[in-house]
Amino acid sequence: MLRFFRSSGKMVIVIILLTGILTWLHVLSNQPIDASAKYGAMLFCALNRWLVDSPGWYFWCGIFLFLLLAMQLVSVNNRFHLIEKSPLLPVLCFVLLVGGIPEIHLFNPAIIAVILLMISFRAIAKSFESDRLSYSYFFAPVFISAATFFYQYMYVYMLVVWVAIALYRPWYWREWVFSVLGYALPLFFAFSWFFLVDDDYTQLGAFLKDTFSLKQITTTISLPTTVFMAFYFMIAFFSLLRLLQIFGSKKIIFRTRYTILILIVGITVGLMIIVPGTLPLVWYLLAFPMSFIVANLLATIKSFRWGTVLLLLLFIAVIAVHVYFLQLG
Repeated sequence: MLRFFRSSGKMVIVIILLTGILTWLHVLSNQPIDASAKYGAMLFCALNRWLVDSPGWYFWCGIFLFLLLAMQLVSVNNRFHLIEKSPLLPVLCFVLLVGGIPEIHLFNPAIIAVILLMISFRAIAKSFESDRLSYSYFFAPVFISAATFFYQYMYVYMLVVWVAIALYRPWYWREWVFSVLGYALPLFFAFSWFFLVDDDYTQLGAFLKDTFSLKQITTTISLPTTVFMAFYFMIAFFSLLRLLQIFGSKKIIFRTRYTILILIVGITVGLMIIVPGTLPLVWYLLAFPMSFIVANLLATIKSFRWGTVLLLLLFIAVIAVHVYFLQLG
């Protein structure tokens, strides 16, 4: 089984896409918990009002963005060679890790936010290819700031930008300035819109106050989903250990890019602890970097038998969660 998914044939792509679609079919018979509007920010609320009278669009928009996001992992991997010999393993891991949380199978702000976060990661990872002054530290904050207009608390990922500048870049003071200007640019356009078009710039102030305030919202998560999350964190722990074992044999640029992914994991886990109500939607933001980290374990594990057992357990866990939700329907 592991040997099959390590390949990159067309049949592997078809099976992964079918798996992703099957994990969303329960929405047709059992609507997931609607946690989307709790942390949806200004632009998402506008989209939400537009789609509120078309429930079917929530399913189709959600599954389209989900599959698009999964396939974008191939593009990221091909560009930065994070998984050298098995480019489709990150896609499979993402489909399974998100597929095991039925509560988030809905058009929601986290899907859009993680797409923008992925673009920011691409910009930062590209900057490590040269020691010259990089404008990536202007563009990456632009997308992080734009993500904040869809999903609250995305501003915390500016820490990724500043850590990358502080630890992995030569001292270019202009890159620090770029990061501030990049983050401020979407806010400037929003202010201009409210001031010039709506003639109500106070809306931006309300948006900023709503964004930077903590919301302690209680989210109900089913027992099977909780068990799946615990199983996921166990796999993540062993995956991180495996990654640290092979760090010494890899090039500096490889280690740097994975360090940024680990940093994203740490920030996301911290967000989950400080604001528990962000679950389960924040799972998208966690699944993006962990898909590469878990895929690295499956790609480098020496025993095909143990790798197959681990992959099979992931499939069984996803199926078990969905059987529970289908029974509720």
